[in-house]
Amino acid sequence: MQKVEHKTSQEDIPPDETVVPVTTNLQPIGKFPRRKIIVSTSLVITGFASAFIVQKILDNPVIPPLPVASPTPLSTSILPVIKVIKFAILPTLDFKTLAEQENWNNFIKDMEKKLGISVNILPVQSYKEVIEAINNNDAQIAWFGGQSYIEAAKKNQIEAFAQTVNNDGSRGYYSYLITNKNQSIVSQLKSLDKNQSDKYIIDGIKNGLLLTFAFNDKNSTSGFLIPNLCVFAKNGIEPETVLTNPPSFLRSHEATALAVADERVDIATNNSEALARLQKSHPQAYEKIEVLWESRIIPSDPIAYRKDLPENIKKNIQDFFYNYQNQTVLNIMGWSGFEQASSSNWDIIRDFDNITNKIKSGASNSQLQAEAQSICSP
Repeated sequence: MQKVEHKTSQEDIPPDETVVPVTTNLQPIGKFPRRKIIVSTSLVITGFASAFIVQKILDNPVIPPLPVASPTPLSTSILPVIKVIKFAILPTLDFKTLAEQENWNNFIKDMEKKLGISVNILPVQSYKEVIEAINNNDAQIAWFGGQSYIEAAKKNQIEAFAQTVNNDGSRGYYSYLITNKNQSIVSQLKSLDKNQSDKYIIDGIKNGLLLTFAFNDKNSTSGFLIPNLCVFAKNGIEPETVLTNPPSFLRSHEATALAVADERVDIATNNSEALARLQKSHPQAYEKIEVLWESRIIPSDPIAYRKDLPENIKKNIQDFFYNYQNQTVLNIMGWSGFEQASSSNWDIIRDFDNITNKIKSGASNSQLQAEAQSICSP
């Protein structure tokens, strides 16, 4: 049989259908259904459209941000982890004997137990070192004298929170001028009120009865600031103008007391608390010392910490000092305890400091004398 080709014209092809040409002796393969082509085409178009939309969103996001919770303050959520604090203690508080060292060790152990962290004593040799240590954050808490505290507080990085209370319940102490009992001036001053002896001391210096003079430290309240004003400035003179030899600075109250007891200096500064400690630690030296002059009462020592300590640490430090009752430790220190205090407790020291600054600026002696007379009066 002769093969006959069946030709199909374009007009014979229905829309959306595909026809495969075949010879007459072969069966047609058939046709793809229209719906399948439509679905496949739709999926392709949808895929391209989806990709295009996603890309546009990525390039130009229009989805609003999810709500974010307000941050919780650091002080109530994540507190800085403090594992150790350093405690700078002024050099007039003695650590020389084994008994004194052991007593301070017991005090620090009690403090560590209350705080739950380590407390290390930072050794310092001068008031200046205490000031620098706490302002440089080498120490976080410090035991000051009044003058060194107000000097350190000028940088506004620390705050006083407690002060010492003496065994007799008083909140203060006295600056002294002391000499050896062998000095001839002692008999002349026996009948005088200790608050009124400053003029006689100046006369004794002028007349050559007292040739050598020792201060403690220029940042000491009782060892420099107050005797300098209430003995010398009050009488319109400066120490260098009347002393045969320039005054010495021996750095601690114990050093000035021992220098007087050994007759290495004729007259020196000291205070009531330091002499009470000397009576226990060096009784023989104490017996050789005579007090020539006594100041008005001075606010007792401030204890201060850095303002940037975490509040929970500050609270624990306060609780420790305000409630400290280890009488064995306190009796050796000469205190009955500690009480709450603020920076204003030492405003009188600021007044003394202001007069000192006027001296440095060259204010008139008459003006200084009047101010010194007023502030030095008991």
